Amino acid sequence: MRWMRVATAVVAMGTGLLVPAVGHAEDEEKDDDKKPSLTGGYDEKNGFHIQSEDGNYLLGIGLQAGYKLEPVFLDGKAESRTAFSFLRPILRGNIYRPWIRFWTSLELADPPIYLLDSLVEIQPIDEVGIRAGQQYTPLSRHESWGPQQILFPEFSTIANYYWTGRDKGVTIFGTMEHLEYYVGIYGGSPLRSIRSEPGKYQFNARATFSPMGKPGYGELPYIMSGDKEPPPLNVSFTLQGAGGEVTQVKENFNPESGVFQILREGDRRFITGGVDLFIQARRFSFFGELYYSRTDPQDASQNFSSFGAWVQADYVFYKKVLDAAVRLSFLNPSFDLDDDLLYIAEAQLGWFVNAPHLAFKLRYQLAHQEAAAGAEAASVVIPKDAGTSQLITLQLNLAF
Repeated sequence: MRWMRVATAVVAMGTGLLVPAVGHAEDEEKDDDKKPSLTGGYDEKNGFHIQSEDGNYLLGIGLQAGYKLEPVFLDGKAESRTAFSFLRPILRGNIYRPWIRFWTSLELADPPIYLLDSLVEIQPIDEVGIRAGQQYTPLSRHESWGPQQILFPEFSTIANYYWTGRDKGVTIFGTMEHLEYYVGIYGGSPLRSIRSEPGKYQFNARATFSPMGKPGYGELPYIMSGDKEPPPLNVSFTLQGAGGEVTQVKENFNPESGVFQILREGDRRFITGGVDLFIQARRFSFFGELYYSRTDPQDASQNFSSFGAWVQADYVFYKKVLDAAVRLSFLNPSFDLDDDLLYIAEAQLGWFVNAPHLAFKLRYQLAHQEAAAGAEAASVVIPKDAGTSQLITLQLNLAF
């Protein structure tokens, strides 16, 4: 190519040799015609990237970040707080064909740095694709969206409680006009562990039905509709489930070594089922999930069942920029415990300066977690510290 010929001439001069800069120019022009050149820059679809002229090779960089100020009070006493909801650099693109995609992301908000996702997708047609590697498991449509696609500063506490997390495995998926489906099998291993646990596994299945056609972008369909006028009504719903045998773990930070230690707290079998419902009526939207789970701790503890649900609603009251929202959550971690219920109420004002790339969110949360006496002995996980907590979150979301 031309820049290579100039570079050759410069190098030759530096060594004392005289080499014509335009030697075999006609032959090289012919080679140039055969080799696709690179283009790059920024656009809405690919972000910051470089790619071949035919689009078969693409390399992009990205960032998902949530910077926050968040005073937290538990029973009136100030608690520790963090400065980041998430901080994820991303390397993504496609190779050989646009339908052979790769994605690798790290998490910096919870040191030390660890691998969040590293996956490859092969999807020659929209109806059938396969995803392999360390990935987000598909239980919960809400959890499958990126942090820039959700309404509140972070994911729902109830969805987090039942979600099967990130794991190493394979997912088969596809998208059609009225159906989106996922089926996967995974190693049942902790996120920070580089190896799958022997004898452990978990499976996921999710099907989202959209009888009125595909819904809009994430939980921000009206804000992200651009110049298009959204439909007067759109409804979709999901049936989802998961199960398997996994090791219950707890991460403990060791300040002497500067690393997280994965503390294994016993094996458990589980099966979880859930549904969701999404409704959009122009500026108004509603979304919620409901879960039921049965858990066998695989030790002296008894089997137990749990139930959780959460709903949120929002209204875009100024252009496609200002939004008001509420979210309500309820969890009963075990039907066998008398005082383990969790209640959460949240209200938010959102300023979507340039969604999904730049947004400010101001949220107030009031939560009450009952004492949950006997939960540890019964191998029941309690998501929050006992008591009444309040927090105010001012968060800046940045994504590209």
